[in-house]
Amino acid sequence: MSKVKFIDVSKWKRERHVHTSGTRNKNILTSNKNANKYYFKKSLLKPNKDYKYEFWSEVIASQVGEFLGFDVVHYDVAFFEKEIGCISKSVIDWNNEELTEGYAFIIEKYPNFQYDFKKTHSFQKIITSLKTLELEHCIRNVIDMIIFDAIIGNTDRHSENWAVILSNKEVIEALKRIEKLPWYKKQILRFSLFLKTKGKVTLSEIRKNVKKNSYKFSPLYDNGSSLGRELSNERIESMLKNDSEFDRFISNGKPDIRWNEKHLNHFDLINTIKLDYGDKVSFTLDRIRKKYNKNIIKNLVNNIDGKMPLNFTDYKIPQNRKDFIIKYINTRINILLNN
Repeated sequence: MSKVKFIDVSKWKRERHVHTSGTRNKNILTSNKNANKYYFKKSLLKPNKDYKYEFWSEVIASQVGEFLGFDVVHYDVAFFEKEIGCISKSVIDWNNEELTEGYAFIIEKYPNFQYDFKKTHSFQKIITSLKTLELEHCIRNVIDMIIFDAIIGNTDRHSENWAVILSNKEVIEALKRIEKLPWYKKQILRFSLFLKTKGKVTLSEIRKNVKKNSYKFSPLYDNGSSLGRELSNERIESMLKNDSEFDRFISNGKPDIRWNEKHLNHFDLINTIKLDYGDKVSFTLDRIRKKYNKNIIKNLVNNIDGKMPLNFTDYKIPQNRKDFIIKYINTRINILLNN
């Protein structure tokens, strides 16, 4: 976990207003110090949807994720002239890497997904798609992602909010050319490989190893639809005074990812996944158990906006919202660890 920075990006090069695959428009900025690409996002503001503190949810979620050992994108606070939001460095090297969102993997296996992707984004579709592409090594990352979303109460992990990064594009292209060879040439290649390695290495094993070393699951990004970002201060005050209302809010929250057709809440989904992937779920929960410290969470949230620039003090998080976020995170972690 690293300290949150407050960065003035007013002099950075601002590229055209782009719409990435998330729910909010983002601006691509180029640092005037190192020429790296960054994404700058403001809180959601629409008719009847003024989520003023949403960018803080993104920042706090990244801090909590780092603290608990998850591979998350780091978010800082940034201000561009009179605008304030969160900022993150691009997760890829634009010259050498390629990011493919989950939607593309699923649709390759399930073409009809394009018509009902909002309601059929399921754990089974994700896992089957990865297995079909021989990316089984990413399954642990998927389970980590689902557990992280349960901790922060993220309800927006749609198929364009997770991705896989390709690092060795030239090697993968060469592999694809081999796959397109006529069957008899493949047989010659297999026989030659058998002679050279004395039967110790197969073409299939090489293919799997190449993919394992070339594809990696992206750090988790777009985590801002969490931590009660949509709640008004009045609703927060009410839930802090009413434990049954608070508990109901937690149990009613559901992730975007389903179990087949069933839309379970976060904790029921993890308990169901545990039946098939108990070792992977337990591995992550054990790590959380070792790292978790209620006082660290409390200090993190209470002090996160301590260095807010004077002209943006109106965006400091109200204390009742901080109290809610602290209680929310700790309650959800305790549910996970004691289920």
